[in-house]
Amino acid sequence: MQSRAWRNACIRGVEPYTTVVSPPSHSTFSTPLEMVEFIQTLRDLSGGKPIGFKLCIGRKSEFISICKAMHATRIYADFITVDGSEGGTGAAPLEYSNSVGMPLREV
Repeated sequence: MQSRAWRNACIRGVEPYTTVVSPPSHSTFSTPLEMVEFIQTLRDLSGGKPIGFKLCIGRKSEFISICKAMHATRIYADFITVDGSEGGTGAAPLEYSNSVGMPLREV
């Protein structure tokens, strides 16, 4: 049976135990307002195709900021994929994966 590291390397198409940089942010925007403007740019460039984003946040205030930006600009994502607290990356060490993201319910 292959180890988790070998499976993840295969999925990513890299040699096992190779460092792969996965930046936590997008190079095109850095604020919620810039993000929703980027959503509109993508929608315009695609001829109106549905545009959405994957959401993995650590604090409730981050989600509220995105909602406020969409409300203020009237630019809404067509879909939002919610990444739960089970981890943000398949290549992370288990200790990290178990501590990423915000739980979907308050405790």
